[in-house]
Amino acid sequence: MKNTRKKVTAAISLTAAVTFLLAGCSGATQTPSTAEPSGPITIDFWYSVGGSSADALLKQVDAFNADNEYDITINPIYQGDYTETAAKLTNAVQSGDTPVLLQGGDTFSAYLHDSGLATSPETIAAFGEEGFDGSAVVAAAANYYTFDDELWAVPLMVSQPAVFFDATKLDAAGLDATTPPSSIDELFDWADEIYAATGTPGLVFQQNEWWNEQFSALNGVVYCTPDNGLGADPADAFDFVNDELVDTWTHYQSSLQSGAIVNVGSDGVAAQNAFSVGQAAILLASSASLGTTTAAAAFDIQAFALPVSADGGGAVPGGSALWVLGEGHSEADQAAAVEFARFMGSADVQQQIFEDSGYLPSNQDALDALIESETSQPKVALLEQLTNTTDSVATGGCHNGAFGQSRADVRSAIQAIAGGADVESSLVAAQDKGTDQLVAYNERVGQ
Repeated sequence: MKNTRKKVTAAISLTAAVTFLLAGCSGATQTPSTAEPSGPITIDFWYSVGGSSADALLKQVDAFNADNEYDITINPIYQGDYTETAAKLTNAVQSGDTPVLLQGGDTFSAYLHDSGLATSPETIAAFGEEGFDGSAVVAAAANYYTFDDELWAVPLMVSQPAVFFDATKLDAAGLDATTPPSSIDELFDWADEIYAATGTPGLVFQQNEWWNEQFSALNGVVYCTPDNGLGADPADAFDFVNDELVDTWTHYQSSLQSGAIVNVGSDGVAAQNAFSVGQAAILLASSASLGTTTAAAAFDIQAFALPVSADGGGAVPGGSALWVLGEGHSEADQAAAVEFARFMGSADVQQQIFEDSGYLPSNQDALDALIESETSQPKVALLEQLTNTTDSVATGGCHNGAFGQSRADVRSAIQAIAGGADVESSLVAAQDKGTDQLVAYNERVGQ
């Protein structure tokens, strides 16, 4: 293992409201070998999705429990959303009662890696001769969960930002969806043109910090330095304020004020509803929202690929991954966790999760098969977008343990921009606060 980061021995702040107090987490990994099953095994699995997403996930948990050769039972325990799960993990770490398996949100990654709680699934001794093989994971998904060339989690329910649209409204404005915008700024131009031609706002999306990260990655720009924290050296500063991003948010502010972009604040559901009832021609949202949005719309929803404006640019994956928390758990429990990870990352399961929930497949064979068989236009567009996402430093996303805090500051900056505040100074203030938090995090963990 080439990981050079020091393990956490002091407090880690994951979000503005959640402080992790860890002591003595070792993070040492095992040499892959064969573990011996010793009778029935039951292990806890903390999960964090609800609604139809939970239905899709638990369907697969039930399938695994009903048919696996080592008499393993996965005990799924809902812990609330990702932030609530993080808070509960704090207490579990202090009490020494952590689960073996955890569904962690994307920004949870650096904490779980740095803390030493997680163990790379490829390094865990497995039952039988077949351990976890990360080579089957879609490169764009694996990119986010890779540290120092080692995959640390199994992408479980993957999402990307998506562009959904009502073709009739684009046609009315004289826009050709087969030649989509080549940048986010040009997408905002489309919003202006649709509004001017039809009187219907051209675009809606929630005021969320995720978009700042995505707009940066689409421009091929790293969000934190060095190298988005993906290399041997940890991220030590945020660096997302640049001319392109300032221009994008300035255009957003102008289009929002003119009425070309619908102002729904930070409410993602309100954004989806506005689009579904025809109050906007285009929706920027998570790919995982396609199912609920389609069910609510009285028109045929279509999609085109996100506008990538630079070489090495593209979408940063969101969603969640399956983490094995090896610290404090037996070899047999970890081997059982690997069996479940192999199952959940398999082509059949990932294809079924896509069909049941809309989350994109993380298995390359599943992705290839779905592209061949899928007939739904928006689903095909999303699958092709994932296929074409470049495996780069920019699309790997920013990895650092202060991300939760910094995201809150970026969200406040975007909301201030929507309210008319100066764009560049708002972004610089969020960037500087984030860097201060990141420096403090690195000092606490000895990086």
